[in-house]
Amino acid sequence: MNLGLLLIATFLGLSLALAESPGASAVTSVSSTVSSSDVVLSFTGDLIIHQDLYKKVMQDPKHDFSKIWEKTFPLFAAADFSYLNLEGPTALGISNKLKNKGDVGFIYDNEVYSGTDLLFNYHPTLIDALKKTGVDIVSNVNNHSLDRGWKGIDSTIDALNKKGMPFIGVRKSGTDDPFYTITKVKDFTIAWVGCTEILNGFNDRKKQLLLCYEQRDEVLKTIEQVIAYKKPDLIIFTPHWGIEYKDTASKMQIDLAHAALEAGASAVIGSHPHVLQPMETYTTADKRETVIFYSLGNFVAYQRDIDRKSSAIVYLKYAKDKNGKTILKDYYYEPTTRYLASIFPARHLKDVVKHVEKYLGPLRPQK
Repeated sequence: MNLGLLLIATFLGLSLALAESPGASAVTSVSSTVSSSDVVLSFTGDLIIHQDLYKKVMQDPKHDFSKIWEKTFPLFAAADFSYLNLEGPTALGISNKLKNKGDVGFIYDNEVYSGTDLLFNYHPTLIDALKKTGVDIVSNVNNHSLDRGWKGIDSTIDALNKKGMPFIGVRKSGTDDPFYTITKVKDFTIAWVGCTEILNGFNDRKKQLLLCYEQRDEVLKTIEQVIAYKKPDLIIFTPHWGIEYKDTASKMQIDLAHAALEAGASAVIGSHPHVLQPMETYTTADKRETVIFYSLGNFVAYQRDIDRKSSAIVYLKYAKDKNGKTILKDYYYEPTTRYLASIFPARHLKDVVKHVEKYLGPLRPQK
C-alpha cells in the first residue's frame, strides 16, 4: 500500500482541542499518544520578524517575541524535538553597515535591528523566546544568512551557543567545522544538514555555508560523510530553495531532494517560497520510506493573503524495528495561521484547513 495513503488512513498521534477565535487569550491544549520507544519530530516554516511584528514586540514591557505565537506552544509540546527556519541573524549590535555598535539595548532602529528592507537582524533575545516556545534546533542557512556579513554569522553563532540552541548550516569564520549538526533525542541520534539556494547577492567570502546547487556535490558528500563518521539513526536535510510565492516545486528542488534521500537522508524539510508546496512520499532504491516537504511556508511573518499567512506544524514519528533499523512510522500535521500580530492553531478555520489540505493531504479528525 502506498505510504501516503497508509499514513493518512492511520491515526497515531495528536489529540488537539480547538483553538480559540482570533484574538482570544486561551491557549490550545494538546495531548499525545506517543510511545516511549518512538520519537516525534516537529517542523514548521520560516520565522521572520517583519517590521510590524517587531514594533508589536516593542510595545510589550518584557519585549517577549514569543507573545506573537504563544497560542501555538502546545503544538510544539506535542513533539520530542522541534525545528524551524530562523530567517535572519541574531547578531548583537551589528549594523546594516556591518559595524559593531555593541549592546545598544532592545531597540528597533532599522539600522542595528531590522525586519525590513531585506536586511534582517533580530535582537538575540529572540533565541530565548524560541527556547521558551519549545523550539530545539534552528536552521541559519538561508538567503538572509549574510544580512550582517560574516561578522553577523559569527555573532549569531556566539548568541546561539551562549543560549544553548543547536543550529544548522553555518560555521564561524576561520574554522573548518563540518556542515552537519548532531543531536541526541531519546534513543535516536539525529544528523542535520542544510544549504541555501541564494544569498541575496552577497558573497560567502569566509566559506561559512553551503549553496544547494552550486555546491550540490559537497551537499551530497556531507550527507554521505555524516553517515560514515557518525552513523546516525536519522538524517534531516533542510534546504532553503525554490521560487518565492510559487506553490509548486521546481525540477531542481525535486532532483536535489531525491538525490539527498538516495544519499541517505531520511526526510527533506524545505523553506524559502513563503507559501506551502505539495509534500511527497518517496521510496529510495534501498527501500527506505521517506518524505519530502518542499516548503512549509511562513510560520511567523507579516505578509498578506491566506497562502502567505497560513502554514502547518508537521510531525514525523519514527520508531526502531526489531533489528534496530529506524523506520518512518507516521506523519501528520496541524494548520496554523496569522491574524493581525498573532499566530495560532487554525483547525477550526475552514478556509485555512481547505488551503493547507491542498498541499499536505487531509487533516486528521480529532481523536
